[in-house]
Amino acid sequence: MNYLVIIFRSRSDALSMRSYLAARGVSSAVINAPRSITHSCGLALKITSVTPSTLSSLLKSSPTKVQYGVFYAQYEQGGIRYRQLFGG
Repeated sequence: MNYLVIIFRSRSDALSMRSYLAARGVSSAVINAPRSITHSCGLALKITSVTPSTLSSLLKSSPTKVQYGVFYAQYEQGGIRYRQLFGG
């Protein structure tokens, strides 16, 4: 199953965005940030319940301005491939 991954610059940004998304009905899981796509914060959010366009709208409307990157994770033979979709 493919999913979205949001990476952040800090752990507090990841946790505050998780709360913000949960309040809007978006379920997420806190995961270790894949080293292949980030070298800063150790946490990321895994999102399976919304489309990239819906997630983009929610992130842009957040009152808490955080820096993030959104990636599409796709299972392939030999592992997971990450493709960056957008950032903020």
